[in-house]
Amino acid sequence: MFVTDPFGVTRRGNAFLLQRGFHLWSSTVGSLSSWVNHWLNEHKTKWKLLLGVGWGLLLCVYVCIILCGLLVMAIMVSSLMMRFLVEEPLQLREELNFDYTQSKPVAFVPMISCPVIPPKHKVQATILMTLPESGYNRNLGMFQVRVEFLSADGSVLASKSHPCMLKFKSEPIRILLTMFKVVPLVAGYISESQTLRLRIRGLTGGDVPTSCLRVMIEQRAELNPGGGIPELYNASLMLESQLPFFRRIVWGWKRTIFVWIALVSFMMELLVAVICCRPVILPRPRLRDVSTPEAHNSSPSNLPKRR
Repeated sequence: MFVTDPFGVTRRGNAFLLQRGFHLWSSTVGSLSSWVNHWLNEHKTKWKLLLGVGWGLLLCVYVCIILCGLLVMAIMVSSLMMRFLVEEPLQLREELNFDYTQSKPVAFVPMISCPVIPPKHKVQATILMTLPESGYNRNLGMFQVRVEFLSADGSVLASKSHPCMLKFKSEPIRILLTMFKVVPLVAGYISESQTLRLRIRGLTGGDVPTSCLRVMIEQRAELNPGGGIPELYNASLMLESQLPFFRRIVWGWKRTIFVWIALVSFMMELLVAVICCRPVILPRPRLRDVSTPEAHNSSPSNLPKRR
């Protein structure tokens, strides 16, 4: 047969193998399905419990996602409201470059590159000046530092001055301190200098916005023009504006207000969602018909007849 009809023999062989394989697969799947059904029937209660727990966990995850979404929306609403409620005080730090070619060295701080000081705002100016402990500065004594607010046309809006001098150290104390600090002094880690910190309060902006600040070093009245000016290593200015009373309270409690607005927004969103979209937030599984054969058999026809 193979010699006379090789293709027919091949087709019949393939058909036989496919038939045997199909019968083997059917018997295997049948035995396996019967074993699985028997095992499921034996552990039916456990499977119901596992399915219930899984469904509960799935609902918990779903509700958690919904609540997280509402919380993110509440935080966004709180952030948007805080932008309108909170006003940040002006904080500025600039280096001062005094012009020593004048009899009264002057340094200007333009306000073009930073927010303009709002009108009627109290401002505190802090000047940091690093002076060498030279014999000239020690013998100089007192000198005066003045801060002025200038408008765009150069007129003075507010002015305030503050006296200052190097901290006094007697000769024995200075020699003793130099002996203790001789190693870092020689190594160059520290220098013989003092940093003066001048706080000038009571400055208030007028109706015209401030466009420039002028810092001036003034001499004492008994000295000749150009005399009594201290030697400086460097100087800087820190400017802080004081907000009005209500704005200052909001700025001081901004984190607490942000949290409370977010909580109130979250509770309002949750209340609206529960009232209007309760099936979406709290889905319920459909109840199955648990009627028993006894319930079907208990029909009015089977009830005993009244006499």
